[in-house]
Amino acid sequence: MLLAFFTDDAILETSINGEIIKTRWGMHAQSHPFPAWGQPLLGGAPFTADDVERLPDDGYRYEVYRGVLIRMPGTGLEHGLICQFIGEVLAAYWRAKGERFRVVQNVGFDFTFSGDAPKTTMLVPDVAVTTTNNRPGPGIGQTPPLIAVEVASPGDSRPDMRARAAFYLDGGVPEVWVVWPKTRTVDVWTTPNAPVTFTDQQTITTTHMPGWQAPVSSFFDGM
Repeated sequence: MLLAFFTDDAILETSINGEIIKTRWGMHAQSHPFPAWGQPLLGGAPFTADDVERLPDDGYRYEVYRGVLIRMPGTGLEHGLICQFIGEVLAAYWRAKGERFRVVQNVGFDFTFSGDAPKTTMLVPDVAVTTTNNRPGPGIGQTPPLIAVEVASPGDSRPDMRARAAFYLDGGVPEVWVVWPKTRTVDVWTTPNAPVTFTDQQTITTTHMPGWQAPVSSFFDGM
């Protein structure tokens, strides 16, 4: 699910590496569809994942969609702590199997569309379970993760996160978790139709980690 990005005469200018990137807001539809999440920064040469790695740390998070830079607010302390807890819970399972390289945080993955220039679509899940135990090298992941985990920020809406989950599924991710700190729930998406929701009174499992289970509360409170 992708939404059109709308513009009017209001223009926000952002300086990135000395180049002015213009972002428009309003009611006149552009010809390009953009993700429902994040703020597209229009202008300049097409961006790639390599360009994102060279951006200065300005407090924002960045992804790339079909060569357009997508800017998102930086994460807060609660968000970061929940990501850490989830990473620890997942990594414990894989470490017990002798696989130390299966869980990563804030790593970009290549979702470039067929026919587009290389590395022109990159998403960055908060936490991901990779498909292999290979020690990662430099750059972004080339294979979609086994599980992508997104922790919703206060400004994220359910339609936005549904669209993000659908994008991951369409891109080859078998399972997507959307974690909602305010309600202490987890939506597990395996099809774009509807998620299975777990509360913090329940135990979560996944077919992609046989024998694993964890209390949902551990995602928010730690083990």
